[in-house]
Order: sequence, then C-alpha cells, then structure tokens
Amino acid sequence: MGNVERLDEGAAQVLRINRPDRKNALDPETFAELRAHADALRSVPGVRGVIITGEAAGGVFVSGGDLKALKDVRTARGAREMARKAHATLDALRELGVPLVAAVAGDALGGGCELAAACDYRVAEAQVRFHWVQARYGVTTGWGGAANLLELVPRGTAMRWLLTTDPVGADEAHAAGFVDAVVKQGEALDHARDFVQRVARQPKAGLRRMVFLLRETARLDARRARVLELDHFGRSWATTDHHDAVARFLRKG
Repeated sequence: MGNVERLDEGAAQVLRINRPDRKNALDPETFAELRAHADALRSVPGVRGVIITGEAAGGVFVSGGDLKALKDVRTARGAREMARKAHATLDALRELGVPLVAAVAGDALGGGCELAAACDYRVAEAQVRFHWVQARYGVTTGWGGAANLLELVPRGTAMRWLLTTDPVGADEAHAAGFVDAVVKQGEALDHARDFVQRVARQPKAGLRRMVFLLRETARLDARRARVLELDHFGRSWATTDHHDAVARFLRKG
C-alpha cells in the first residue's frame, strides 16, 4: 500500500495520505487503502484516536476526488456507487469507536473539505484555506459534506461557502464552528496527537459509548440527508455541465 501511510503511535494512529504528485487527490485505490487500514485497526486494542492528515508537499491537505481517475464515471448510477464506496470507507473508520481527527496542514479542496467535515475534531494551521469548489464543477457534495457542514455552521454560512466557492481561511472557519483549533504552521499534527493522548486517559468502554452517543445524537436526521445528497450528487455528476468542467480541468493539467 503506497497511497496511505499508517504511523503506529500507540493510542494515536495516523493515516497520512501520500500522493503529492496528485495533490493528495482521492482515487478508488486510495479509498480502498483507507478502508483496509480501518479494518486492520479493529485488532489494535490500544487505539484511542485516528488522525487523518495529508503529506503537505505543495501546501495541500487533500485536493478532493481525483478527476483524472474518475473521468470515465459518466452516469448518475456510477456516481452514486462511487460515493457509496466513499461513505463505506468513512463509516468503517467511525465504527472503530474512537475520535476521528483531521490534522489539516495544507489547503483542503472539494472532497478534502468533505473528508475534514466527516471527522469529529478538526485542527487547521493558520495558513490553511478551505475551498468548497464543488459548484464550480457543476456537482454537489457527495461524501456527506453538506449534511456534515450543516451540523457545524449556520445555514447561511454553509450557503455562502458552497455557493460562492470563495476560499475560507482557517480563522473564519474557526469562528464559524467548522474548525475546532487553529495552530501555527507545522503544528497541526502535534496538536492532534496531544488531543488523542488526552482522550486516551479515559476508559475504553466509556470512550466508545460517548463517541457513539455524540455522533448519533448529532446525526438523527443526517441519514435522510445523506440519501438525498447521494441522489443529487448522482444527478449532477451526470450532467453536461459537470463533464465539461472536468474536461477543462484535465486540459489544464
């Protein structure tokens, strides 16, 4: 496995997405590796938190879905199936019963914002910007991003971020409630590790129960929202607007 590096640090397990040549874009192989790591972590008794980060070469956390790898997905059905596989990977990580922590040391774009939104705790370095660019490509969020974002920020804020696609700085994201901590450049991963170490002081059984309680109470309506999102994502992915935008992106390299 080469796209996702696992750093075994005892209580803190770090999953580092390492595709600097593709700005850490997520393709099916990368999702499969994330899922394999999630499955392997089930047998690690000491894990108390999973940190998701990206190799920050080029100043990017995760640049979203790899459009080059996904360009042959043309139908609504294919788009929904692709998104379901992403959901299954994220669900497998959640089912570990420990906090998922996003250590954002570079800009997050599109699906990178959705990956961060799927985590329980987000720490971003001060220079980071979040780019919710899906609308530029004629497509909606597809990995639970809209539902997760609406759990965290006011509806008007979510509308502004998703509809204007303007970059959102770390401080603005923190003030809105999307980011939980802003740290200096180079300190995101250390902050995430410290958070997990403090969590690790709690008994494992109580920790799991609290994690599941917090998630379930926050997501009582999110399941229905996710079904709706999958439908809109599939329909929008299959449009000419989306395919033309992807073609323009790929021509630019």
